[in-house]
Amino acid sequence: MYGCTGKILHVDLTSSKFRVEEPNERFYRKYIGGSCLGGYYLLKEMKANVDSLSENNVLVFSISPTTGAAVSGASRHCVTSKSPLTNTIASSEAGGYWAPELKFAGFDAIIIKGIAKKPTYLWIHDDEYELRDATFIWGTETGEAQDKIRRELGDDKVRVALIGQAGENLVKYACISNELSHFNGRNGMGAVMGSKNLKGIAVRGNKKPQFFNHEGITAIAQKVVKAVKENPGPAAFKELGTNQNFEWLAPIGGVPTKNWSSGIFHNVEKINSKALKKSILKRNGTCWGCAQSCKRVVEVLEAPYVDPKYGGPEYESAAMFGSNLEIDNLIGISKINELCSKYAMDTISFGGTIGFVMECYEKGIISLNDTGGIPINFGDADVVIKLAEMTAKREGFGDLLAEGTARLADIWGVEAKKLAVHVKGKEFPAHMPQVKASLSLAYACLSGGPDHISSEHDAIISNEDLPYRMKSLGFENTEDMSELNDQKSKLFWFTQCSYGIVDSFSICQFIFGLVTVLDLDDLVDFINAATGWRTNLYELMLIGERKIQLFHAFNLREGFDPSHDILPEKLYQPLENSGPSTGFAINKEDFEKAKKLYYEYAGRDPITGAISESRLKKLGLEWISKELKHE
Repeated sequence: MYGCTGKILHVDLTSSKFRVEEPNERFYRKYIGGSCLGGYYLLKEMKANVDSLSENNVLVFSISPTTGAAVSGASRHCVTSKSPLTNTIASSEAGGYWAPELKFAGFDAIIIKGIAKKPTYLWIHDDEYELRDATFIWGTETGEAQDKIRRELGDDKVRVALIGQAGENLVKYACISNELSHFNGRNGMGAVMGSKNLKGIAVRGNKKPQFFNHEGITAIAQKVVKAVKENPGPAAFKELGTNQNFEWLAPIGGVPTKNWSSGIFHNVEKINSKALKKSILKRNGTCWGCAQSCKRVVEVLEAPYVDPKYGGPEYESAAMFGSNLEIDNLIGISKINELCSKYAMDTISFGGTIGFVMECYEKGIISLNDTGGIPINFGDADVVIKLAEMTAKREGFGDLLAEGTARLADIWGVEAKKLAVHVKGKEFPAHMPQVKASLSLAYACLSGGPDHISSEHDAIISNEDLPYRMKSLGFENTEDMSELNDQKSKLFWFTQCSYGIVDSFSICQFIFGLVTVLDLDDLVDFINAATGWRTNLYELMLIGERKIQLFHAFNLREGFDPSHDILPEKLYQPLENSGPSTGFAINKEDFEKAKKLYYEYAGRDPITGAISESRLKKLGLEWISKELKHE
């Protein structure tokens, strides 16, 4: 069997017992890896309605048959579990160096249950595995913990996925770090690890994976290198990174500002990609074997000091700490980002929560009595630095901030809820649905809550020259980015399935996609070279949908239905002082119509959310019906 090790490690932390499962190739071809594999195991290994922070929650680390091939973008891993932030199923992808090392160590996935009796880390190396005492690193930040694990194991090349104090203290949006600057973020996976007394998973291996066609893999790898050198888009992305979003979104009024009250940040030129490059950028960061090298690494040599080993703010972090909080100080933004990295705490949710608190404070909904005597004003980087420390450690007012926007809004009442920007308890990423209308469907309907990298954004069908891949998916005419119509429902569904492919193979969306460095035809070639399957785009689109329906089925079992697929009230209010987007808002009638059409595309009942039997049979998921009826 090419591409896979053929082994999945099951770990019961409560009993300290292990089991190695050896699935056949048919299983791998159906459930692949990444989030698709994670969805399968959560449905199979968990009962309904378990507490996300209890021993009964299941935590899945997974890679795929393409992981570890020497191709840019084949270095990601996925973590799937029930989220403490949303109480839905959730998955989170991370790049870095951990994923290939897991394959080199001999495994395709790790399924974790139970709770360890004391702080523990898992050590996996060349087909061997053991649980080790982590008491000596419990309570430490990620950098110190990684160093101590490597010293104990006597190998500075050990790759470690681990949590910081935010995960230990069960911050609802704690994340998991590897190499200190790559994160499984957004959904509280770090809190799930913390609830299990699991500080980290260290991996090291020397087993070379067996791929079907090494020449084919080399050809794909060289194609990426050539594109990054010669194509203007990838070359600019390497130079400026995701922070280019500021330059793209500012002219259309699409930069979330002052807790989503506006789409224009008047000091955006102080925090955009060019400003970062000219000031504190030290170098580009990258992932294992990647020529794109899109990550930012910053350094500040004087107080407040920013350590480059923790990377630097990508667009989402820079926007949620910058324009969203009206902070125009790149050093302050980078310090907040560094603290979130040290403590392993999601930057988007933390920035979203603080923005909500700032607006509540400004409008008198809360006072100093609520904040523990701390004035929390827009534009104050120093107070956000202080609050990052307090939140990760759950000290004082930070104990409330650690719960996230939705829970704070429940405490502070009706007027606060009008300002809360979240769906299913999860804060929005820094892309505005009022400007890119299809994201209103994505943010409302996704099983794991709002996500900006689960489907293509509206710009892909808004230019006069439609990409050929969009034409092949049936798109014929250009559409206004801010208009929510039938074509946007189609855009969300079709591209959600294509992104489902990428997530199932744990491949970077910045390398393989509809309009990235390489396209889906290249992805088909890469998968065939790795596995020898002779697959095609039709089969891959079925895999993408299979992942989506597995996640949806889990949520159905948990009691979620279309009534939960709603938008925050603030999105229906016209934007003010937003330049080109002034007056933009989501029209509720258009949203409901587009949502209904999306359900039809997805084969779901618009009232109950039930997946049609014919759709499940098409995907080979008939067993889901029995699973849901049984529950």
